[in-house]
Amino acid sequence: MKQLKRVYLEITNICNLNCSFCIEHNRPYNTMTLQQIETALRQIKPVCDYIYLHVQGEPLLHPHLKDVFDLMEQYEMKVQLVTNGSFLNDNFWLLERKCLRKISFSAHSLDHQNNTVDSWLTTVFEFMNKASMQKQPYCEIRFWNQNNLSECSKKAIEWIKERYELNETSRKGSWQIMNNCYLHFDNQFSWPQNTGNSLKTGTCHGGIDMIAILVDGTVVPCCLDARGVIQLGNLFEQPLHEIMTSPRYLNLVQGFKNHYITEELCRHCTYRHRFNKQVH
Repeated sequence: MKQLKRVYLEITNICNLNCSFCIEHNRPYNTMTLQQIETALRQIKPVCDYIYLHVQGEPLLHPHLKDVFDLMEQYEMKVQLVTNGSFLNDNFWLLERKCLRKISFSAHSLDHQNNTVDSWLTTVFEFMNKASMQKQPYCEIRFWNQNNLSECSKKAIEWIKERYELNETSRKGSWQIMNNCYLHFDNQFSWPQNTGNSLKTGTCHGGIDMIAILVDGTVVPCCLDARGVIQLGNLFEQPLHEIMTSPRYLNLVQGFKNHYITEELCRHCTYRHRFNKQVH
């Protein structure tokens, strides 16, 4: 068994939208080169087989995305792609890529799209229908604004209900709409910042099951550290195995295992409460 369950790889932090639910990361806008991506994959492969093309930015904006997937296949990675779907119409070739395990469409971006709800859904469902027929990849439409559904989200849900039967699954908030294709509902989360309550006790999967690699190579414990606050090292400057055996990394991991939070940003994070097994 590999040491990590997933690695988030931010191949670009550039996005065509400016959605209200995304935190401003205040980092220079950049895109990983193919050489940098291969450098990352070469070091990730010994510790993890699952790559999530997600932190911030729109991955379909990468100018050499087909070459990126060539590298993913070369290193036999299992890829999950998160997209706002704006450029899906030009990327149906993704259906041919066996390394693409799952693609998630962020429907909560609809309020900020140039596309109409009908146009966006028509393209997404054309893709999903083909994916369902060939039984690969898994497809998911995310409504991660369940606690505050916008008019666009409500319209999208009605559009789907008029055309498909929703079958509840064993996963919380998940409904199957066709073979291998799902809707997923969740509440909008808050990006962690060094404000609000600070709790020193609790746990998380950050560092233990996952890490995230930002576009400049900075390694952070999870995809919610979009500003690169907890800089564990830089993948382009030192080997990943050294970063993952550094005192700061090991202290963070051991702390979470002992229900003690070592990093200030994590002490303010509310998302990690989903993983807590004790009452504070």
